[in-house]
Amino acid sequence: MLLSLSIVGASAYVYEQASLTVTQNIQDIATLTLQNAALGDIEEGQTIYYTPSNLTALNNIISVTTTKANVYLHFDSDLDDLSSDYATYTIVVKFDTVPGGSTHNTGDTACTLTLGSPDYSSANLDVSGSWTFDFEITTTPQAVSSDTGTTVTITVSAESTSS
Repeated sequence: MLLSLSIVGASAYVYEQASLTVTQNIQDIATLTLQNAALGDIEEGQTIYYTPSNLTALNNIISVTTTKANVYLHFDSDLDDLSSDYATYTIVVKFDTVPGGSTHNTGDTACTLTLGSPDYSSANLDVSGSWTFDFEITTTPQAVSSDTGTTVTITVSAESTSS
């Protein structure tokens, strides 16, 4: 009788195992190319309006190629950090090259960044293709006690959602 109990105990360990694999391909929805620009010197209290016509570095300063429609560009700058140096610092981002079928036109304003509003949540690139943007910049510096160098950093990101 002991022998029959030990056989039942040993046969209770029946075991089965399986595995699976999950794969996914991550697609690149946008390729960004950004160019730096130097505005040059300005005197305190002077106002200068820079455009691609008088400063070629602002022409096609941003290039984006999208692989799908409704890609959103987000603009984040540190313009608010310059409010003690400037009375006015405005960057208008304008569409320059627009793919066919878009609701945007060359020369339309994509967004405006200012000392009081340094970030812009989302400019919709409503069709896939190649896009370029120009900057138009207006600056008026405050009075300074010595020559003062300033730098604005603008971070541009692209994503497939507007938030």
